Amino acid sequence: MAITKAIITAAGYGTRFLPATKNVPKELLPVINKPTIHYIVEDCINAGIKDIIIVTRFGNHAVEDFFDNNPALESYLESKGKVKEAEAIHEIYSRANFIFIRQDPDLPYGNASPLYSARSLINNDESFIYAWGDDIILGEGAGTEEIIKDFEENYADVILNCTEVEDAQIPRLGVVKFKDKNSRIIEQIIEKPTLEEAPSNVASVSPYLFNSRIFDYLDPSIVKPGKEFMIQDAIDKLCKEGVVRANVTKGKWLTTGDPLNYLKATVEIALSRDDLREDFLKYLSERI
Repeated sequence: MAITKAIITAAGYGTRFLPATKNVPKELLPVINKPTIHYIVEDCINAGIKDIIIVTRFGNHAVEDFFDNNPALESYLESKGKVKEAEAIHEIYSRANFIFIRQDPDLPYGNASPLYSARSLINNDESFIYAWGDDIILGEGAGTEEIIKDFEENYADVILNCTEVEDAQIPRLGVVKFKDKNSRIIEQIIEKPTLEEAPSNVASVSPYLFNSRIFDYLDPSIVKPGKEFMIQDAIDKLCKEGVVRANVTKGKWLTTGDPLNYLKATVEIALSRDDLREDFLKYLSERI
């Protein structure tokens, strides 16, 4: 069955970017001329996703407004001869069906809460994409398109988008343990291991491809006080009872979750653009 749905998270407070995120959601902070979540939505649409489910929090209307139409602005741009700018605004909301839901405020804190909040929108035995609103995979055909293609060729209950990381990144990420060195079947995810504990240098990053079976392994009622409601726990259970595969991306993983990595992502995307690369490189060489 074709994968047509994606769930994207936009429910956090973006505390690392305060005071900028006091009124502007972190997912709408621009990387050059597009908000970070715009890149994730484009990635999904280019992979054939038709229904974009965005999980927001109370008071976060800005993300909904961004993906809504704006006839007055489009008409104004067209009247000024700025047709390309008007088309760029129209294109993103016209290519998919956008569904917005609120994250259940009674759920425990953790990265599984947005997913669990959207469970009623996923059919039985349906596979779908789950993505963070601040992780970008840079590269043609990488990211969502890549893991959907992997799924079509090799069925799995879960396909993790993975990337090879440097030693300094390992203690901050979930690192995968393979069943054997020649396999992409995952035995376990070890969350934030030390270098000595890490079974590989391959880390799991967004996006994920899940089958609806994932909800059978998510139960917020058993989360102990002080613990987080994590999708990694559910994935670990599926590693034992189902099939969890790694797709090591051919693209470049960029996270915008903190100021330093936000700056790095901006630089990488600028250097990937034909209209900016030459002048930006010149500036960097002069500045450095």
